[in-house]
Amino acid sequence: MVVTETVKSTNGFTVLHPAARLFSTPQNLTSYTTLVSCSGVTCSTVDGPDGPIGYQGTLPEALSAGESAQVTFTLKIAANAPDFTHTLQGQFFGSNYATERVAGPAITVDARADRTIKLTGTPRPGLLGGRIDFTVSVTNNGPDPATSTAVTASLPAGLKATAGAGCTPSVGKVACTVGELANGAKGTAAFSVPYGLLTVGLPFTFTATRSGSVPEDLNAANDKSSVTCTVITPLLVNCA
Repeated sequence: MVVTETVKSTNGFTVLHPAARLFSTPQNLTSYTTLVSCSGVTCSTVDGPDGPIGYQGTLPEALSAGESAQVTFTLKIAANAPDFTHTLQGQFFGSNYATERVAGPAITVDARADRTIKLTGTPRPGLLGGRIDFTVSVTNNGPDPATSTAVTASLPAGLKATAGAGCTPSVGKVACTVGELANGAKGTAAFSVPYGLLTVGLPFTFTATRSGSVPEDLNAANDKSSVTCTVITPLLVNCA
């Protein structure tokens, strides 16, 4: 992102150590950008009580009455920046004079990340009953990083789940969460479902569906995955 700011001394005196300052509202500019460069001036951050809040380009010479100068800032938006709209603000600042912040153009970031959901089941047979271990896989297809992804897995009637990494069971379902994923990365969560003798011969279908995400995912075609497991005997279980 390239921003050009023009400052002009409209007073009847010379402004010493003049600088063009760049901020944003309501969120501090430095919280979602980094300064790549600024043209022909000395670049630095502007500090607030709790750390950097903006950027400034300090001119090499004082600015006489009626003179103006331009400073061009090149900024990089953070890869994990969420959806937002902020307003840029400019300020003319010197050691003997300063203006109020002046509102400029708005910045809008529309972050999106397409996820693919995959549910797999691995039988763990037992003579009197065993369990099926399920893995919920989330792959981020981009283009932006995925901050978080929520997946809800539905359970067939009569079955209960036990918690695993990133998954919390409740009646009839399991809520799973996968954290931050870079573009192209994959994350997993897990839960288990015990089975007993009364389930022999019955097919059970389990379905995992994306139920929430930051940033948004506009492609619903790959947001659901199902697996059917059949308990043939307590020692023989097929999942496909």
